[in-house]
Amino acid sequence: MNAKRYAPRLYLDADLGKDKGVVLDRDQSHYLINVMRKSVGDELVLFNGRDGEWQGEIQQAKKSQCLVHVTDYLRPQAASPDIELAFAPVKKIQNGFIVQKATELGVSAFRPVHTDRTNSDRLRDDKVRLQAIEAAEQSERLDVPEVHPLTKLDKLLKDIKAEGRHLIYCAERSEKNNPVATLNTINGTEKITVLIGPEGGFSDEELETLAAVPGATCLKLGPRILRAETAVVSALTVVQAVCGDW
Repeated sequence: MNAKRYAPRLYLDADLGKDKGVVLDRDQSHYLINVMRKSVGDELVLFNGRDGEWQGEIQQAKKSQCLVHVTDYLRPQAASPDIELAFAPVKKIQNGFIVQKATELGVSAFRPVHTDRTNSDRLRDDKVRLQAIEAAEQSERLDVPEVHPLTKLDKLLKDIKAEGRHLIYCAERSEKNNPVATLNTINGTEKITVLIGPEGGFSDEELETLAAVPGATCLKLGPRILRAETAVVSALTVVQAVCGDW
């Protein structure tokens, strides 16, 4: 059996290596034993974001704790492109969708940002982290995006400048342009932050501020008004296709 294809895949913080023993936490053990119906001798795949991907075998199976023997090295560690997503939090369900799909699309970090029209300030870092882990497990990526705390737009722009990142922001009703042609002009940039506005878009003052950021790129995503979560998927798709690892 191809364990990598058929076995459950789990992220954990423990170091991984040949013949190491790792203990799964209560939630992971419950998932394996009660949800996936796994037992002693069954295989699974493990990764921790630094030691690559490994195959493991369940040695002890309890509802609250499982012991796994790490057996075979499957893949070396590989980092995702340094493409961050900055987004204004929306409603709870849509936030979950954004985190899930952006993780699957390969973002390296999340930077929640408060804008003039942000309609939700409630975004739990720990919940975003768990959602990103679940999406990383499902999508077979070898790392998990970093989660930054919610910050204001002006602070975000200062951080981007200090870190030497290229800002790509998506604006409604901007002058029509071809997104692929636009991104081809910056292809080769190593550190990118993609900024998606809130429901209702950026305010006029914010658009003036963003347009004044040195070197920033304004990306137009077609002639229709998109929901925030749709804009995230659309923008990241075209950015990954032109500037990422697709």
